[in-house]
Amino acid sequence: MKHKLSIISLAALLILLAQIAAPAQEPVGYSCADCPSYKGEFSVENSTGVTLTYYVRWGNKSQWKEMRLENGHTMTHRYPLGYNRNTTVPTPYVRFDRIGGDGANFTEQIYKMEFYAVMYGGFGPATRNTTGPKRYVFRYAPNGRDLDLKSMR
Repeated sequence: MKHKLSIISLAALLILLAQIAAPAQEPVGYSCADCPSYKGEFSVENSTGVTLTYYVRWGNKSQWKEMRLENGHTMTHRYPLGYNRNTTVPTPYVRFDRIGGDGANFTEQIYKMEFYAVMYGGFGPATRNTTGPKRYVFRYAPNGRDLDLKSMR
């Protein structure tokens, strides 16, 4: 009985050693866990002297999202592009009241926005990402009532 137990133990040990010593049979392929990812970005700066309310949406079918932006502040809006900076994404829009100081009236202005692909992360040699968001600024006309949103570059 002792002899049988030793043979079984030896066989189990040999099988275990064979499994440990055998080369891994994992499939080797391409992984993008450390690849850079991109986001489509544009920023809106408020230099009007007052807090503004405006609305943003990406695409024609999404809901408008209300934004409040204090004077002197900038807000960046982002949409994920994934690993391909040229991915097609819904067009961003901004809506706001273009006439200030007229009470509860809302004179709608809608702009189709442009954005830049901004890179985040990535593994490998250091690459400088000098791209920032496409910049816009809210300003009143000299009359102090007509509000507009202009591209900075």
